[in-house]
Order: sequence, then C-alpha cells, then structure tokens
Amino acid sequence: MTFREKSITKLYAFAMAAVFALVLAGCGGGGGTAQMPDPEPPVTEPPSPTPEEMEAEALEDAQNAAMAAATAAAAAVAGAVDPVAATNAKVHADAAQEASDAAAAATTSEMAEGHQTAAETARDSAVEAAGERGLGLTSLANKITNQSAIDNAVLEGREAPKAVSNATRVGTELAATAANAVEQTAVTSGEASPSAGSVSQGAPAASATVTHGASGPTITVTGPGGTLVGGEAPKLLTTRGDWMGRELLENAASDTYVNVYTDIQAPKTAPNYDATNTVALAAGQIIGGDIPGNGKTFTGTLNVSATDNVPMRTGRFFCASGTACSISVDEKSAIVATQGYVFQPMISGTTSTADADYLAWGVWLTVPDATGTNDVAAAGAFASGNDAFQVRAELTGTATYNGVASGMYSAAGMVEYFDADVSLTANFGGTLGADSTPGSAPDATDNDGLLVGAVTGSVSNIMAGGMSVDGSLTLKKANIIAAGENGDSTTGFDGDAEGTVGGALLKGEWGGQFYGPNKAAAGSMAARTEYPTTAAGTFGATGGGNTPVSILGSFGSWKAE
Repeated sequence: MTFREKSITKLYAFAMAAVFALVLAGCGGGGGTAQMPDPEPPVTEPPSPTPEEMEAEALEDAQNAAMAAATAAAAAVAGAVDPVAATNAKVHADAAQEASDAAAAATTSEMAEGHQTAAETARDSAVEAAGERGLGLTSLANKITNQSAIDNAVLEGREAPKAVSNATRVGTELAATAANAVEQTAVTSGEASPSAGSVSQGAPAASATVTHGASGPTITVTGPGGTLVGGEAPKLLTTRGDWMGRELLENAASDTYVNVYTDIQAPKTAPNYDATNTVALAAGQIIGGDIPGNGKTFTGTLNVSATDNVPMRTGRFFCASGTACSISVDEKSAIVATQGYVFQPMISGTTSTADADYLAWGVWLTVPDATGTNDVAAAGAFASGNDAFQVRAELTGTATYNGVASGMYSAAGMVEYFDADVSLTANFGGTLGADSTPGSAPDATDNDGLLVGAVTGSVSNIMAGGMSVDGSLTLKKANIIAAGENGDSTTGFDGDAEGTVGGALLKGEWGGQFYGPNKAAAGSMAARTEYPTTAAGTFGATGGGNTPVSILGSFGSWKAE
C-alpha cells in the first residue's frame, strides 16, 4: 500500500469516528445503539385553485355577507327606540332582505358582490333609522332644552354646560299622574254615541272618537290643548293585530302630542233585501243553502214550487228579534215545517253599516316651554269606547279579556315609549254585604245592587324603547260599580296597581270601562249571560326611591272566546 493510499484510509477512518461520536452525543452519550436520522420528506405544495373554484368561493362569500347584512337590519328594526323609528327602519330592512335574496339568486360573484354592497348600505341605513326617535312624544320628553347654549359654547371654544333634558320633569309628571285616581266620564244611560264612556288619568281629561272612511280611520281626540284631528297625515304607529295607531300633534307651538290606537273596522257592505214584499214560507218549497240550527237570520235561495221552471230566488230567511224561528227540510231540501221565518228577496243596491263597537285609547304629553325656564309639564292616559256597557245585577259568571297596552315609561333619566300585553278577568255578580247605599254604613246583610262584580288583571311583556323590561304590573281587584254609585251613570271599575318593573317596586292606580251593545232586555234570562264584548282602561304606577321609575299607559282588550 502506498503512502497516498494509507493517508486516504486514515482520513476516512477519522471521519467515520467523528460521525460516530456526534451520533453518540446526540443520543445523550447513553451508549445506546446509534441510528441515523430519517431524511425529511419532500415538501409538496398544494395545487393552486382553479379559476372556477375561486369564482365559487367568491360567490359564496358575497352571498353570506349579504345574508348577514339583512339579518342585522332586521335586528335593528326589533330594537328600534319607538314604533315610528321601527317603521322607518323596516323600509331599509326590507331593502336589505331584497338585496340578500337577489345575491342568493346570483350566478356570478360580480353580481352577488353588487347585491352585497346594496344589502350592507341598507343595513347601515336601518341601524341609523332605528336609533332616531320618530315619535314626537318621546322626542319631546327627552329634548335637550339648552341645546343652543351647548352649541354656542362649542363654537366659541368654551366648556359646554351640562345638558338639561325635559326627561326629569316629564318623569315627575308621570309619577304624579300615575298615583292619581282614575276618573270615569259620566254619560246619559243608554247613550251609544262615540266616547259614550271614557276613562282617564291626568288633567285635563281626554277622550277620542273615530270614523272610518275611504282613506282609513280618522281619529279625533278631545282634551289636552283642545281638539286634535288626524287622518292619513299623522305618523302611523306600528300596528299590533287589529289595533291601528296614529300620532297626533296639536301644533308645534304648544307641543302637545297624542298617541292613540283604535280597533275600528271598515264599514261592512251588505246587499239590500225587500222587507215589504216578503214571501210566506210553506211546506214543499225548496231551500238552497245551509240552515242554521240556532233560529237566526240566514241567506239562501228559495223556489216556491218544485214543479214549475221558475228560477230560484236569492234572498234571506229573516227571523225578527225576539221571535222563535225554525225550519226543517227533507232529503230533497223541501220544507217540511217552518215557524217564524219569512223570505225577503234580494233587491238592487247595497247598504253600508259602520262599525258600532270599537275602542280608542292612548296617552298624551304636553311640555309648553321648550326653553326649560318653565318646569310645567302635563301628561295623561285615556280610554274611550263607542258603546258603554251597562253591567246589570243579573249578569253572573266569569269572562276573560286579552289585549294590548301602550304608553310612556320613565327610568334612568329617560322617557321611552312602551307597549305591552294586558289580560283581565271579570267576575260578574254582586257580593252580599260588600256594598252599601252611598253615604251609609256597610250592611252585612244587604247588597243594594250597586256592586255588580270585580275585575283583576296584569300588564306583562313590557317593551320600552324596543328593549324588554323585566317585571310586570298587577292590576289588583277593582269593584265594578253599577250606574248610580257616586253619581256615575256608567258602570266602571277602578282599583290599585302594583308590581316590580325595571327592578323597582311600583304602586299606583288603574281602572276601566266595559263596552259592547246591551242587546238583551233588562231582567230577561238572556241578560244573565250577555257579557260585554270589550274592555278598555288606563293604569299608572311609580316608585323606586332615589332612582324613580314610572309607567303610565292605557289599553284595549277583547273578550276571549
């Protein structure tokens, strides 16, 4: 072996020894068997997305963003500060939803992104509209009375004075009004004109009448600041079921606002029938139509002879009030026997009948001096009906009335519009010994008929400024006083109200009036079970000590079936 070969061999052996030592060092020198590290796997780059995949992803992203914008716009409507703000915001929310639907139907990302932009723009507009008070009533209640002084200070670089709001004095007025007794307006017994029975809290008292024309309801409120009339021009409040709302403004100078709701329906149009040339009914005549089993008037057709070829005549089978009526037919719809009914043929023309059983109720607010130098404020709640119901002593049994309420809620230095649900339970029938002749001591053995039952209820699911308010108000037992008690000529009811609302214990007053036509004759068997069809009233309560909370509102309700 040559010197060169020996040198190479030694160099190789030295290198191998060095590698072996390094391996041992990496294993901690524990003398274990050395292993060579595994080689790193080659890095494989993911394939680049195809243009088609990139387009699909962009389309999906735009569609999802548009959907999220529409959802946010709808949430803004639900959280609006008052019903008018909600109505204004809903216009934009509907536009956002329309854009979202268009994005969902788009076939290219470019189209979807255009609809996404429209949806997001509408969302921003909905959020803005939902936060801007639409009701003059709440805007007035929270108006900063020294806004000009603040603006001037800012312009001149001075420290701006602390804002002074109407909210404090309005809240004080709400508290005072809520604690006052409910007043019922006396009316002539049997009167059936609009506002035949009114209930109010606050002075001056207010009441409302309503007519329904071609353009919808026209509401007239009489009370605070004179007469306020509103048709289509006033702001439309958010409707709840069949209740239609309007905001009325007396004039800008006096700053009197009224929020009023009504359930009046459009006039009903019915065909005319000939009540003069009636047709006597007899066995063998053919009747077309369903015959009720309750003996009431019904419409149908009649052929006086089954053998001739005279066409069937259209009309109504009329049963006069107080008459016992019945008809029986055979399998061919031929009369077998009849009692009380006559047939009135249909004639040309129609008859329009106005809704005769409706309610109108609401709240009002006046702050005469917007400058803040005059601390006088006035607020009130009222409820009126077209036909006051005279609860008679012979009426017995229990009836439930469900409806809605609205009004003003004051807390934490702010006044908010609120709406809520109302439920009433009426127990009709006098209680022995519970009443007495006015001016005399109670007689435990006598009921003079002036007390004809009692009502209890609750105000729940309160939403103020679009936000849920914890708690509820209990409408405690209110005796139904018959006409004649304390000079009243209607049968109203009033009592105490209390509950925990917004974390504060509230106490106050509530009351109401029943409405609906008294069709049954006094003293008759039917009068024992003829319940009023509706009830409306007012309520107010306040409390909370150093952080007062007040609520003042009115309600309308229908008898549950």
